[in-house]
Amino acid sequence: MFFSADPPDHIHIPTARNAIWVERLIWIFMMSFALDYRNSVAREGAGGAGIDQLLFLSSCIGSSVAILAIGWKYLIVRPGAWLVTFWGLFIAFMLCNSLLQGVPPGRSIRVILPLVFCLFGIMNAHIAGCMGIRPSKIVTPILAAACINILWRIVQGFLFKESTLETVRIEVQSPATNWLAAWIGCSILLRKRLHWTLPMACLVLFIGIFITVTRSLIFPVMASGLACTLCYLLGIRWGIFRWSGLAKRVLPLTSAVVLVVLALGIIAVVQPLMIERWNERLFHNAGTLNLGSDISYLTRKAEADAMWKILMEDPVHFIHGRGVGTSYYWDPAYMSEIWMVFPKDQVEFDDIWFAGHSIWTYGLLSGGVIALAAYVTLFVSTATFGLVAARANATHPGPDQWLAFLPFVATCCLLSESLTANPFQERLVGIIFGMMVGLPQAFMVRSSWIHTNSRQLPAN
Repeated sequence: MFFSADPPDHIHIPTARNAIWVERLIWIFMMSFALDYRNSVAREGAGGAGIDQLLFLSSCIGSSVAILAIGWKYLIVRPGAWLVTFWGLFIAFMLCNSLLQGVPPGRSIRVILPLVFCLFGIMNAHIAGCMGIRPSKIVTPILAAACINILWRIVQGFLFKESTLETVRIEVQSPATNWLAAWIGCSILLRKRLHWTLPMACLVLFIGIFITVTRSLIFPVMASGLACTLCYLLGIRWGIFRWSGLAKRVLPLTSAVVLVVLALGIIAVVQPLMIERWNERLFHNAGTLNLGSDISYLTRKAEADAMWKILMEDPVHFIHGRGVGTSYYWDPAYMSEIWMVFPKDQVEFDDIWFAGHSIWTYGLLSGGVIALAAYVTLFVSTATFGLVAARANATHPGPDQWLAFLPFVATCCLLSESLTANPFQERLVGIIFGMMVGLPQAFMVRSSWIHTNSRQLPAN
């Protein structure tokens, strides 16, 4: 039946006495930065935190501390405990490294906050899973925060940043887009029943992509489709799905494509300027400005080359980097073309310290090969942990089984943007991805109850 609610899980998992409080605190944790926005002044290092940012921060820290106070004893439960410990040690290394290299502590703390929030997310999801909270109840607040942030960024950009349809782009881009693309892919291809949240999420996602006129946002959509297809094939191998089920998946997928094409047709009539902007961004972005290359490529190339030169000044820094929050610049060799786009009297590229345009280049600058190895370990562990958890529940899959694949798909979507963007610039990304890292623990707990009661349960 279309758009029906998920049935209760036939595997009964006893919940801890205080589980209801943790469930409510996770909502507070996820909503803490749902109304976060891109502060261009702060990115340039000229602005401090506003009262709203301090409220977001206190809500995030307060809810995490409360969850930790309730469920601290679950932090030693494996295998999730290994990821909590690993990421906590990495953050400690990055902070100590920055302090020893003389990076101003204020800078280091501001830049590393998304990584700290990622640790909070890992711990909170891990504790919730160990306390017997269903995966769907862990993911629902994430979905709500993602949709709210995408819509809020658009509203905030138009109301407070004087953006217009003719000029708006990165000012209203939400960091939750790649995760929402992962959730939608899983919901279409891996969920047994269509839910009313699916069309809502699709509408929010494509509104966000279309208005921002950002080509890189297409990558998470493609990555989601490919990763979910791989998960479906694995599900067939594990006995969760059947080949015949693919036909049922084609209908919602086709309907979504038709709706998108129809929406584009309506927009082309009502607001033809948006179509023209997409055409320019996709096919004529360099030519119209007489640039030798695309401006996005030039800025990232200028940044990466400068970071390489900074590290080459003392090659030992390739091992441990220059510290999170360290200053860098854009290579002057590219500035003659870059100044054709950016207003020279309003933007400075000589002393930059925000977290760069790529996870990998900034990771190398701030933490050297140690940081690169840590990021690779985090992403590989999250993806692997998700698939292992899905496999562990394959004999008796429940209504939340499709969510077991979500950490793998979300990791693929985040990585699809990692060369052209650094999602860990944004605090909300740290929160969301941290929850994905900790989510598989809930399925590992469920799998332990499957095997405990295997004699009383029918096989799939």
